[in-house]
Amino acid sequence: MPLLDVREVHKRFGHNEVLKGISLTVEQGEVVAILGPSGSGKSTLLRCINQLERIDAGDILFDGQSVCYRPGTTKHLPEAEIARVRSRIGMVFQRFNLFPHLTALGNVMEAPVQVLKRPRDQARETAVATLARVGLGARLNAYPAQLSGGQQQRVAIARALAMNPKLMLFDEATSALDPELVGEVLAVMRDLAAEGMTMLAVTHEMGFAREAAHRVVFMDEGVIQEEGSPERFFSDPATERARNFLRRVRQQ
Repeated sequence: MPLLDVREVHKRFGHNEVLKGISLTVEQGEVVAILGPSGSGKSTLLRCINQLERIDAGDILFDGQSVCYRPGTTKHLPEAEIARVRSRIGMVFQRFNLFPHLTALGNVMEAPVQVLKRPRDQARETAVATLARVGLGARLNAYPAQLSGGQQQRVAIARALAMNPKLMLFDEATSALDPELVGEVLAVMRDLAAEGMTMLAVTHEMGFAREAAHRVVFMDEGVIQEEGSPERFFSDPATERARNFLRRVRQQ
């Protein structure tokens, strides 16, 4: 049984159908990179997996259970159940979304205390270890305004990891960073991949997709155009659309 099983998912915003029957599985320990042009539905797919957007048709199973519907029905899960599912799926966004009034340590402690109801001393111990894991052990007491963009994004990754997720979703985690700061975030993502974290990453970083992913999924116009190993995708893409995409990326 795959850890994540996306089944014929459709999503519309008004008359605009953004996802047109997406099916995708992710195995435990697998790193999948989702590539494609802007507007292809990549970020919407991640938001549906984490139930930040309700799907219009299809289903999404995480760890064998639907994240969309009550068992045996087409009734959407109540918010409390969705929150429980989200606690097991970490998500890192383009923007860091840190609490400006909390230190790096406070930001990472917040969800384990408020959502998981962990004792503060236990949450603090986990947060200290997690911030050290992303290279910020010396910045525990720094506020977001005192951190670079790359450091803030690493705090955001630590915040997600502190919940001990079974799956990590990355939605273009480096796209809001200055070019010189991209590498430090990608290094953390590569380390997580090497440690066996299950990851689904929407990214424009072709080097990360080539080196760290087990599989590449190429999306365009709300559908998966092709998927396969990074070696095959980057050396011999199967579709003309993917070939054009890679040609443009290499010219940038």
